[in-house]
Amino acid sequence: EHHRTLGIPFEEWDLETLQQRAPYLDIKSYYPPRRPDDEHFGESSGGTLTGAVFVPSGGYINDPQLSVHNVQRAAEAKGATFRFNAEVTEIRRKDGRVQGITLQDGEEIDAPVIVNVAGPHSFVINQMAGVDKTMKIKTRALRHEVHYVPTPDSYDTKKNGHVTSDDDIAGYCRPETGNLLLVGSQDPECDPKEWIDDPDNFKRNVSDEQWRAQVLRLAQRIPDLPIPGQARGVVDLYDVADDWIPIYDKSDLGGYYMAVGTSGNQYKNGPIAGLLMAELIEACEHGHDHDADPVKIKCPLTGLVLNAGFYSRNREINEDSSFSVLG
Repeated sequence: EHHRTLGIPFEEWDLETLQQRAPYLDIKSYYPPRRPDDEHFGESSGGTLTGAVFVPSGGYINDPQLSVHNVQRAAEAKGATFRFNAEVTEIRRKDGRVQGITLQDGEEIDAPVIVNVAGPHSFVINQMAGVDKTMKIKTRALRHEVHYVPTPDSYDTKKNGHVTSDDDIAGYCRPETGNLLLVGSQDPECDPKEWIDDPDNFKRNVSDEQWRAQVLRLAQRIPDLPIPGQARGVVDLYDVADDWIPIYDKSDLGGYYMAVGTSGNQYKNGPIAGLLMAELIEACEHGHDHDADPVKIKCPLTGLVLNAGFYSRNREINEDSSFSVLG
């Protein structure tokens, strides 16, 4: 129903179609997700999957560094400038408005508008600006791991080379360069969460326990998944709001705005998020009361009207959220 509402083309696959399109899958249900040390791990809970939803227009970015570099160059072509390795130590304010920032080397940069797009450091910047205590929805940094395993012989990358999200085992996978599958987690309740107080200081080594949990859960769904003897993966931080839905909003400090809590899933929404923030900032800087009357924008491709109040810092927790990186 979500895809119908957004007008995104998709196909509904019944179980027979799913088996035809993805014959490498074990279709038994294993819900609820468990960890390998659970005595019932690997046991079917009875029944099977009911089918799947296939979104042909979906996809992923397999070279994030190149992609971000392209965004940098595009922004520079429009007049943006970048300052790398320049640590912000203060957000200066006066009479309820931002005045600018101070860098570690003492340089002061004046600015009437500041936007926090600091990713996993977003909560640190909000604390620095003194706006966090007046927000209902806050953000935190969550340590997260993704892992690599060889692609099984039964997996045809040309036919099946797309992102597969599986709520039944609380995991997802997609092809990765080098005949590998990238394996991730949907953060089920059985997995411990490691919230990070200092985003500049956390363990970057893959843990054997989480590697086993994510890889072996996927092996339930793909029985001939090769399982290497050594863990391999990437560890980094998610920027997570309380309900895993972004905050695109103003703050209680004049001129200070936020595009935070994106939990790793909003990069490809960057263009529409940028349009939303531009319209919101323009309206607020000209006196519009966004808290009382949320800004609305018309999406240029779909024609749908987007109510920015949905992303308010003062919203109630959205119980309909997936509470995972997949949005």
